[in-house]
Amino acid sequence: MKYGLICYNYLENVGNEIQSIAARRFLPQIDYHVDFNNLASFKADEEFKMIMNAWYLHDKKSWPPIDENINPLLISMHLNTNNTNTPEAFLSDESREFLSKYGPVGARDPLTQEFLQSNGIDSYFSGCLTLTLKGEENVEKEDYIVLVDVSQDVLEFVKSKTDKQIYVVSQALPTNLNKRKLDDLYFYLEDRIYNSQEKFFYGECLLNLYQRARCVITKRLHVALPCLALETPVLLINDDIINGEIRFSGFKDWLNFITLDEYKSNYNIFDVNNPPENKKDYLKYRKNLISTVKEFTGHESPSFNTFDYNKFSALFLSKLNTYLNETNQYVFSLENKIKELENHINAQNELINQMENSNSWKLTKPLRNIRNR
Repeated sequence: MKYGLICYNYLENVGNEIQSIAARRFLPQIDYHVDFNNLASFKADEEFKMIMNAWYLHDKKSWPPIDENINPLLISMHLNTNNTNTPEAFLSDESREFLSKYGPVGARDPLTQEFLQSNGIDSYFSGCLTLTLKGEENVEKEDYIVLVDVSQDVLEFVKSKTDKQIYVVSQALPTNLNKRKLDDLYFYLEDRIYNSQEKFFYGECLLNLYQRARCVITKRLHVALPCLALETPVLLINDDIINGEIRFSGFKDWLNFITLDEYKSNYNIFDVNNPPENKKDYLKYRKNLISTVKEFTGHESPSFNTFDYNKFSALFLSKLNTYLNETNQYVFSLENKIKELENHINAQNELINQMENSNSWKLTKPLRNIRNR
């Protein structure tokens, strides 16, 4: 059997890759990286299985999959019904046939479940597959705090409450570099500066950072839920969460989910110096998700990591050392070149001085003045 994994070649929000990292842990190998925006046009050479946990949908042309070789697991799916493309795509005859054939649909949130059921599509609340993430064994918590995509007000408030190291990170990679600009309507299709493998790597780095943290504060769903899975105390600040009622429905009772004003008025809810343990309500959904996906693929990796960080660190330091040596050699060669140019300039200046002090130069001065006029 072959296996496919959803990847994202057009978005910089690494929360998408984190969802796929969760799915990847249950795949014995990856034979196809399937670009999410090309789901409807992708075709494989033979039958393959694919876990279809994702946020749907930007472009209605990317749904439903048409490849007869696909054997999908419809689980942890969120439908963005605020986008008119989504209902139109998912309620088409082709989509209904696909969902009926491979359903019932595991909805990531109750509102997605309600939408599907109200339109005659069999569905149940599965929760998010990121709840199944599993990090390295025997990792000790370190004495730092991570803030992910929160406001400056949150940062200043936390800084006023602790002397611990605070790392401020973003789950969205920077996009303000040189790339082709498109019309605002198609901003998500702009040429990007990161490929999917680079984003997978960044996602793993973030998850390792979260696992080792004393606690995490964020506004991101795919920071908060992985922190539950990795048993890292997490606080969700919901001041500027987009589509919070839809995307966070079903999860709010599992999390410390408050506004910044509520946090300021009752800091003991989440003391970053001594953060409370996470609630355990999610555990039964985690167990069911693991059971369902493992039954589908017959595989479960012991960790989401795909490489040895100790070996990586040694390799990184080796490459850094090589780079520094090459840089030093380049700088040294530039210094030698500068010295050569300085010697040449000094020699030229000496010739000019000799010329200006010569009798011929003095005798021809009147002629030069005539020429200059």
